[in-house]
This record gives sequence, C-alpha cells and structure tokens, in this order.
Amino acid sequence: MIKLSKIYSNKRNIFPDIEFKDGLNVIFASVSKNSDKKSSHSLGKTTLIDILDFCFLKQISKDHILKKNCFSEFEFFLEVQCGKNRFVTIKRPVVGKISITSTSKKARFDSSESESWDYQELAFKTAKEHLNQLICPKPILMAGFNYRNGLRYCFRKQTQYENTFKVNNSRESDASWTPYLASIIGINSRYVEEKYDVNKRVESLKNAIREVNNLPSDSGQSLEAEITQIEAAVSRMKIELDRFDFKRSDDHVSKELIDKVSENVSGMVATIYSLDQRISAIDKSLQAEFSFEMEKVLSLFEEVEIYFPESLTKSYEDLIRVNKEMSVDRKERLVQTKRTIIKERDDISKRLSSERERQQELTTVLLQKDAFEKYKKLQNRLTVEESRVAVLKERLAKIDLATELGDKLEEAESDKAKAAKKLEVETKVRGNIKLTNAVTLFSEFVEHILNFSAFFYTSTNKDGNIQFKIGLKDQTAVNEGFSYTRVLSAIFDTTLLSLHSKDDFFKFCYHDGLLESLDDRLKLLLIDEWRKVSLKNNLQFIITVLDSDLPLKGTKKEYFGKSEVIRELHDRGPDGRLFKMASF
Repeated sequence: MIKLSKIYSNKRNIFPDIEFKDGLNVIFASVSKNSDKKSSHSLGKTTLIDILDFCFLKQISKDHILKKNCFSEFEFFLEVQCGKNRFVTIKRPVVGKISITSTSKKARFDSSESESWDYQELAFKTAKEHLNQLICPKPILMAGFNYRNGLRYCFRKQTQYENTFKVNNSRESDASWTPYLASIIGINSRYVEEKYDVNKRVESLKNAIREVNNLPSDSGQSLEAEITQIEAAVSRMKIELDRFDFKRSDDHVSKELIDKVSENVSGMVATIYSLDQRISAIDKSLQAEFSFEMEKVLSLFEEVEIYFPESLTKSYEDLIRVNKEMSVDRKERLVQTKRTIIKERDDISKRLSSERERQQELTTVLLQKDAFEKYKKLQNRLTVEESRVAVLKERLAKIDLATELGDKLEEAESDKAKAAKKLEVETKVRGNIKLTNAVTLFSEFVEHILNFSAFFYTSTNKDGNIQFKIGLKDQTAVNEGFSYTRVLSAIFDTTLLSLHSKDDFFKFCYHDGLLESLDDRLKLLLIDEWRKVSLKNNLQFIITVLDSDLPLKGTKKEYFGKSEVIRELHDRGPDGRLFKMASF
C-alpha cells in the first residue's frame, strides 16, 4: 500500500514537519477580512501538492516553483508507509542526487546521516526504478504499471477537476492513461493496449500508402520496360569506356606548356655541356707539374765554360721550392672546384631526367586530348543513365510496396475490428464483479452527497477505443456547472480508493480547493462523507480549505477539529506561509 506518513526538510525553521494520519487531514488557511482573497494563493496551500509530487520523483519543468533560487539549498524528505511495519523514506534535494531507505518504524533523518540510506546518491532514473520496486502496490506492478500511474488519482489541483478520468490538462494521448484506469476497475488492460497498438499500426500503414500514392502514376510494367532499355544502353557505354587507356589526364595541357618544358630541357643540356668542358680543363691542369733540374743547368754551364755563381744557385733553389709550394695549393683549389662543378652537374642531371619524363608525358596527353574529351562525355552520360535507373527502380519498388502495404492494411484493419469487438465485450458491466462494485460505489456516493442519481460507465467510441463517461439521470444537474463536476471528480477518486480498500493499493488522495463555491449543505454532506469513508477504510483524505469556504451550521461557521488540521496557514506574516519566509 501507499500511505503518507510525513514530509519534512533540512530547514525545519522554514518548512516545519507535516505529519499525516488516517481520516480527514486539513490544510487550513485563514485570510484577513480586509485582505484580497487572491492573497491566499501566496500562502502555499496548493504548493504542498507540488512538494509531495516532487518527493514522489516527478520530473519537474523549468517553471516549477522549486526552480526559484530561494529553494536551491532545500532537501525534502517524504516518509511513506508501505505496510504495517514498513516505511520508505525518499530524500530528494532540489539540487543533487536522490537517496532512499526502508525502515521498520517511523524515523526522522538528517542530511548528514549518509550511512542510514540503503540507496545513496542515485540518478533520477535509477532512483525511480528502485522506488517503484519498493513502494508500488504488487497488483499494479504485476499488471505492468508503476506507482506514478496511480498517483494521477491521488493529487488534484484546482485546475484538474474538469477532466474526471484523465485528470491532467496536458495534451497527452489516451493511450498513456486509459490502460491503467481500465486495469484497476476490472477491465483487462491488455485488450485496451492491443487496440491502441493496432490503431497505431493502421495509421502508420495509411501514412506509408499516402506517400506512395504521391509518386508519379506509371504502371509497374512500363517502368520495368524503361529500366530494361536504359540498362542495355548503360552496358554498351561501359564496354566502350573500357577500351580507353589513359596514363594521365590533365585539362590544362597545351602546346605552349610542352614548349616551355622543352626549352628547360635544352637549357639544362647546354649547362651540363659547359660544366663538362670546365671539368676537362681542370683535369688537364692537374696533370701538368712544375719541373726544374738544377744539376742539368750546372752541367750545361760547364760545357760552355761559363761560370755559374754559387749565389745564383741558391736563388734558383729558392725559386724551385716556392714554385713547388704554389703548385700544391693550386692543385687543392682545382680539386675543390671540380667537386663543386660535379655536384652542380649531378643536380642538373636529375632535374633534366625529370623534365624529359614530364616532356614525354605531356606530349602523350596532348596527342590523346580529343579522345579524352570523348571519354568525359561518355562517362557523364553513363552517370546520368545510371541515376535514372536508380530512380526508376525506387519508384518500381514503391509501387510493389504499395501493393504489399495495401494487403497489410487490410490485415491491420481486420485486426483493429477484432480488437474493438473484444474490447467492447470487456467493457460490459454484467459479469464483471469489480466493475459492478465500482459503478455501485460511485452511484452511492453521488446519491449520499449530491442527492441525485448518477453513474459512470465504460464503452467504446465509433473508432472502437475505450472511453469513460458519467451518466446523469437528472439532466438538470448538468446545468449546475463546474461545482458539481468538481465533486463528481472527487467522488470518482474516492470510489477507486474504496474499491481497493482491502487491497494492496493507494490509501490517500489530496483534493485542493474542493469546497470552494459549493453551497453549505453540500459542504457539510461532503465533509461528513469523507470522514466516514476514510475512517471506515483506513484512508487518508487531504483537503485544503480557506476560512471563507467554511460551511455555516446555523449562524456559525463549522470549524474542523484540531486533530484534523495538520497545517494552519494565514496572511499575517511569513510565519503563516507554508514556507516561513518572504513571499516568492
């Protein structure tokens, strides 16, 4: 079962603990006589629903009240009773991760008690999964639903009474809530889900067929013949293209470019020839050596009987020595120059080889230029024709698909009719004990509180989908407007709780502003019925009431007992607000 035990925060001085109990639980707000009634909205009587739902791990939007900066440091703790001796506490900070723990008795946790939690610092999705296993009533869990499905009928804000069965005003699909409601009033939810699944399949097939029908309306035979003709032409073009042989393709080849390369080749050949001449001259210079034999000179002078002075001999010897030294230096310079020239020649030879290859390639390409233009045109044609074949094949495939989709749609439409028929049988009250009890309980509550006859029932609409409706025997009640709609919605929630009062199910509901705009007789009847039903079935009925909405019994206001008021609010300062701080 799921029953509220208490809610508190890490800032007790701002958000005092609120404890819940069986029977009637009242959030009471008194507003000064000279104060605008609209000021009651800032007290927080409706905000408590948002805080409770937040603790039950509702995914909140950016405009949720807790997104305001003043709540950034708050941590909320919700203790839920799930059995006679089993309590589950959810710790959810406004900013941060979630912790959950289970105890055998009531407890109050502190933010710093990290060791007390069975599951600590959980991400939102993981926390929701753990909480579902811990608190979701077993019959709901076994039917494939989760605890948040059931919370739909546990919380009603002032704006959520108009849609008795759907509750929420959001544009959610019926498939998101009708299977759960059907399940808890005795209708096999599998039939409801099956009908929505086949609806979806039919709609998908219709959309697919519409897309196919928007294509050009060629016959399949015509497309096949056109594809065959184009494929034959493509095959011929491929054979012709295979006959071309290109080593290189260049759209910018010209005779001028080839002439420029030839000029480079000629220049480099001339340079190499010049370098070779220089190398040859150096080689000859290196072979020539300085030669002067002194003995032969002296002998010659003796033969002609001419005296050769000794001092002159010494001068010639010095000259020989100097010439030899100069010859060695010169030789070294020539060798070094030769090396430089040889390196230069090698570099030019490599460049010459590359330029000659380039000259040959360019000349070949220039000779093939006309053939290359033909090749390009043929290749372009081939690409276009291959694209046409692909498009035509896709159209042919979709035409074939249209036939296949048509067959599948007929099958799906047949399944849809069968599912609708099964669901129609399932919605009948006769023979369905749980549904019969639900209808009976609802009618009895309406009779006791509103003093007219009404009932709710299920049926299928023209499309075969399940629908929930309220029938009124006295049609004049319809003209009473929203007040009666609000009461009927609250009665329906109470019907669900009473129907499952002995089962593992939800044991509480929170109705915000339920008494507003009702006549005093109806208020008294409603309060009395809520007291009796809640105490009889161990349920919790939580209502918010303004001082101005208290019913008059005679000439005096009928106040709630102190044991029933779980939180009192007023507009005489911050202490009177749900959060004891400045208005936000």
